[in-house]
Amino acid sequence: MTDRIHVLGLCASPRQGNSDFLLDRALEVASGPSLQIKRFFLGRKPLAPCDACGAHKALKGECRIKDVFQEMRDLWLEADVIIYAFPVYHMGIPGQLKSFLDRLGNSLGYYFPSDDPPTYGIPRLMKTMGFITQGAHLYGGQDLALSYMLNHALLMRCIPVPGDLPDSYIGAGGWTGGYPGQKSLQELYGQGDRDTLIAVKSAQQVVRRALETALIIKAGLEVQKQILAGDRSYGFALEKLSGD
Repeated sequence: MTDRIHVLGLCASPRQGNSDFLLDRALEVASGPSLQIKRFFLGRKPLAPCDACGAHKALKGECRIKDVFQEMRDLWLEADVIIYAFPVYHMGIPGQLKSFLDRLGNSLGYYFPSDDPPTYGIPRLMKTMGFITQGAHLYGGQDLALSYMLNHALLMRCIPVPGDLPDSYIGAGGWTGGYPGQKSLQELYGQGDRDTLIAVKSAQQVVRRALETALIIKAGLEVQKQILAGDRSYGFALEKLSGD
């Protein structure tokens, strides 16, 4: 079924607060019998950083470190749409999220069948991705963090999807008005704060457009599957299409 969409909402914050709030509000627009929505909270279970051991080459793309990574990777591979929500840390993404991306990118390069001997390569996974971030200050690094995640989408052969102009340029960004509390955005939203209302609106736009784009991609793969079957870089996407 090309209209069935698996959505993963991935909150990459060690605290339960502002990123959770934006993700929850954003996913409110994702409803319908054809949608399967799962959430994962990165940062609340142990996740080791990549140590560049290279063991994944012999292990056929399996990371030798056993922790929450394997659970996360399987959910990530299952998803058609991945919505990342994360705070700004040091003008960039949190360390927990960086650790996951490092291990994902390294291990998946040998996860899919390839040449013998195996060579590094990631097929065209064709997932759509949307990014939602927030920081304490208006110019606190939101654009830099979003830009980093755009590179992640491209490296993983996926499609980054923004919301609508003028509220969303490359993703959704919010700020807590300088308040450090974990519930700052929720409180500001309840007060009708203009900037927070825009942040929620743009986050919902990101989800809506990512869902629409995923449907378009699936429909295109269905129509062109006989032609694309001759190109093994589309093998994962076509196999997933038949499995859905």
